[in-house]
Amino acid sequence: MGYEGPRASQCALVWAAAVSRALDDSLKIVHAVELDLVPSRRGYALRPLSPSLETVVETLVGGPSTWSGPALARGRVHAVHAVGGPAAALVDASMSAELVVLGTRGRGRTRSAIIGSVSNAVVAHAYCPVVVLHTFGRFSPGASGDARVPGPRGEVVCAVGGGDGDGHAARTERIVSAAVRIAVACGAALRLVTVARGGASDAAGQRIPYAVGALTSQHPELVVTADILAGEPVTALAQATAGSGLLVVGAPDRGGVGAVLAGHLPYQLIHDATCPVMLVP
Repeated sequence: MGYEGPRASQCALVWAAAVSRALDDSLKIVHAVELDLVPSRRGYALRPLSPSLETVVETLVGGPSTWSGPALARGRVHAVHAVGGPAAALVDASMSAELVVLGTRGRGRTRSAIIGSVSNAVVAHAYCPVVVLHTFGRFSPGASGDARVPGPRGEVVCAVGGGDGDGHAARTERIVSAAVRIAVACGAALRLVTVARGGASDAAGQRIPYAVGALTSQHPELVVTADILAGEPVTALAQATAGSGLLVVGAPDRGGVGAVLAGHLPYQLIHDATCPVMLVP
């Protein structure tokens, strides 16, 4: 996961720690420092990161702290400092990772497109699924219960879109499989949803009951439900997932300023959804 300090990444850290423990995976915390911020003259020094990455690691493995979640195994938590842009560092890390988690400061879509956004850049270029959490007034800092972590009280919602062909089927399978993996590991229910602009006859809506049956057969312990939403997709999904632990959607096919300004659904959901959003390439 990316680490910029407590204000921007506290909830992302809580989420990543809880989910990595549920998945029995290792957790790498990445702190990137821009090259143009490195002091060029003596007498100038970078402001130290507070708390330090070393302190954060000790916190997660059971050291003295206010961390209320279960301790992670010491050998499963690593911290690294990277020199360069945070987006590039996280994209590089995604080449060998199963999941990238980062917090966003909550800029609007237009401003993010014009001045740049780490979350948008990582989502557009990452090699693995990316989870983005808002940390600007949308989540309460503090104990692990304050972060939207998938579990018995926080379902995983997977948005399934319409489409035909082998390529679309393979992409849908990747998205649903990513949602299933998190739901099973965290003991969360899974809800498959589609937004039917044309009503219940939408092709994706027709396929959902078959998907529910297949998933229930493969994962008997997983509670799977289906829902067909009506209305504008971003608004419908944001409202339907207000109390959820995670929303899983497909990552955009292409990124950049044009895609953000054009209002591609994944970028809109990053900024408008009030629960963590996973984008699957």
